[in-house]
Amino acid sequence: MKKQLMIGMAALTMAMAFSPAHAAPVGGVKSAREALVEYSKQIKESAFGKGMTSKGLSAQQVKMAQDKIINELQLSSGKNNALSMALKADTTKSTQRLDSLATIVAAKKMATEISKSDAAEGQSISNAATATAKLIANSSLTGARTSSKELNTTEMAEVTAALNKLESLPETILTSFSKAERDSYTQIIERHDAILESGKKGSSEEAFVDAIMEVKKVDRTKALEIVKKLKECV
Repeated sequence: MKKQLMIGMAALTMAMAFSPAHAAPVGGVKSAREALVEYSKQIKESAFGKGMTSKGLSAQQVKMAQDKIINELQLSSGKNNALSMALKADTTKSTQRLDSLATIVAAKKMATEISKSDAAEGQSISNAATATAKLIANSSLTGARTSSKELNTTEMAEVTAALNKLESLPETILTSFSKAERDSYTQIIERHDAILESGKKGSSEEAFVDAIMEVKKVDRTKALEIVKKLKECV
């Protein structure tokens, strides 16, 4: 599974090879993944209580936790509203999305600490965390349309699946990507967001394909090949 994921994500970033952002811990030093787990526990306990999950909480408690996590991201009011909408749009994904947002908040806090010893790496993680939050904010648009002037039905379905796949992988993206891979991912997601904001494309899927084309400087055929590899990561 991990090998398939790496192949798909390497295709997205066009990196020469997959290389972890941090080497295995040496001499008791925590890896980025271990540090993120610790920060995530802190964020989730602060938001959800000792259970560290929204499951079992009242609707009012979930709303309070949701607002607390979203405010920690320090995005625009428009993006905050979009995140709230995304959490309501699909009840089957709301718990996963809220958990992902908690992970993103944790990553931004972790990035602040990393920046003390490696400013470039810390900024890279922070930027990727912000981009991932925007991806989730735009998730209510994913799959909203099944037809397109630019993509056929099969292509639309494949892009929808790829966007859903990316949305579910914040921890992997933030801790297992090399800086080059992470930065490339961030550029694509930020461009996807900008295209959506401009209203120039009829769907999130069209905007994502265009973002890949623009950032990676490839044609539509190649961009769709990358999308297909992402979709097939299981």
